[in-house]
Amino acid sequence: MAFLEQNQADPVVYLLILFVFSVLVAVVLPIPIEIALIWNPSVPYVLKAAVLGAGKGVGSLAVFALGLKVEPVVRKWSKYRTFKVILDKCEAFVARYGYVALYVILSIPLMTDTIPIYLFSIFNKEGTAMEWRLFGLVNFFAGITRAAILWLLFAAFGINLFG
Repeated sequence: MAFLEQNQADPVVYLLILFVFSVLVAVVLPIPIEIALIWNPSVPYVLKAAVLGAGKGVGSLAVFALGLKVEPVVRKWSKYRTFKVILDKCEAFVARYGYVALYVILSIPLMTDTIPIYLFSIFNKEGTAMEWRLFGLVNFFAGITRAAILWLLFAAFGINLFG
């Protein structure tokens, strides 16, 4: 985060770092990214929200591909009764609520994205419950929605995030 703050003088560099950071948050960093939207008031908030959403969408596609590769390993654990019950319930949840549940969960401000993205990609029933393009789009729009909710919360308290 300090690196992002230090590079806010150049809007293009700032947005590039925000994009890369958003990808990393989706793939490996289980931390909320909303704080990055507050820095650099010279960059329009709408543009920061779009870059954040794009980073989350790209990162989620990497996780989706990884989930398809990890799923067979996870299925091997289903020989244990308790794990099989958990696996079956997670798969049923993803199959039943799918994109809507993913969207709602990922739209919650300050929520970590990494864990839900991995869970939805791993319990994707051999890639049949969710399609990769829609998975990426849901992540993209959830990132934008999350930024909009944050903006609305700040606006409700009289804080202008548009600089």
